[in-house]
Amino acid sequence: MKGVIIGGGIIGLSIARQLYKLGYDITVVEKRMLGRGASWAAGGMLAPLAEGLVGDFLDFCLESRDMYKSFVEEIQKETGDNVGFWECGIIYPVFSEEEKSLIQKRIKYYNKLGHNAIWLDRKDIEDKGYMLGKSVLGGAYFPDDKQVDNRRLITALVMYIKKTKIEVRQFETVRFINEKNGVFKSVTTDKGEIEADFCILAAGAWSGELEPLKVFPKKGQMFSFKTKKKEELKNILYSKRAYIIPRKDTNLVVVGATEENVFFKEGVTVAGLAILIKGLLDTLPNTKDYEIVETWYGFRPATPDGFPILGKSDIKNLYYATGHYRNGILLTPITAKIMADLIHKEEESPYLKIFSFDRFKHLMV
Repeated sequence: MKGVIIGGGIIGLSIARQLYKLGYDITVVEKRMLGRGASWAAGGMLAPLAEGLVGDFLDFCLESRDMYKSFVEEIQKETGDNVGFWECGIIYPVFSEEEKSLIQKRIKYYNKLGHNAIWLDRKDIEDKGYMLGKSVLGGAYFPDDKQVDNRRLITALVMYIKKTKIEVRQFETVRFINEKNGVFKSVTTDKGEIEADFCILAAGAWSGELEPLKVFPKKGQMFSFKTKKKEELKNILYSKRAYIIPRKDTNLVVVGATEENVFFKEGVTVAGLAILIKGLLDTLPNTKDYEIVETWYGFRPATPDGFPILGKSDIKNLYYATGHYRNGILLTPITAKIMADLIHKEEESPYLKIFSFDRFKHLMV
């Protein structure tokens, strides 16, 4: 059975890998280089607790976070690549009494649910080796939140895909998704037509250009800097002002990210970097003389409620796996699994109902 996947980011590639291993003939169509969209621009945090998630979405993200270790171990075994998975834990520094009160309530909420969340006084954080900004009062510690180096993971996935018989069509733009009598038939690209038995739309922030989906871009700017020694920072420091992500076994630290409703406006801006640099220096003022290595930006695939769009469409054999917003890297393992189970075994995870595009039909014109 042949499938075509529109989108060569981490979601599309992971679903392609999963279906290929189940014996499907898969074609991936990507209008840029594989993996160089939001997946490349991301921070790689696996942080459902630090992000303050609740309800069904918290459960969904926790399940995916806890799948990550075996997920990356499989990919590392298949490719020989180390993808920088690090169970480093996350510290959430707070800068005001009001924020402290809110975070302490969050800790109590998570503790009641059985999750690992701890309050650290300022001295407790300093004892971990951090020279904090004057306004840091303390923070929450989420020891079970983790990270993966998303660029290394994408590179490994691309390596895996290229070693297989999966057909890759890079720098090719899908113009139309074609159906007949309500059944998917083919996709039309700027280079021709691709017929298949099913199609998965995983085009991130560009998904709404092909289907009437409420998916829109939310721009994020980021930069990275070098510390003076490897793993000078032992935890991610995540706050409303900036998130600061040290990479495993290196002296590279990633700082992000702005949230901008500017459609697909390209470029890194002075204002965007100023916000991030201020957030970094408010948290760790000793980094002021460290060398900036790179600046970049990307477009998250946002939805009106901030949750992904997954599962069946109104067209038979056309499926959606998009709208992951801030959590595309985190949700990769579980998205690949439930989408492959849906196609291969017609097994519908309860999450597919919760995150179905049906919830937005009343917004469509």
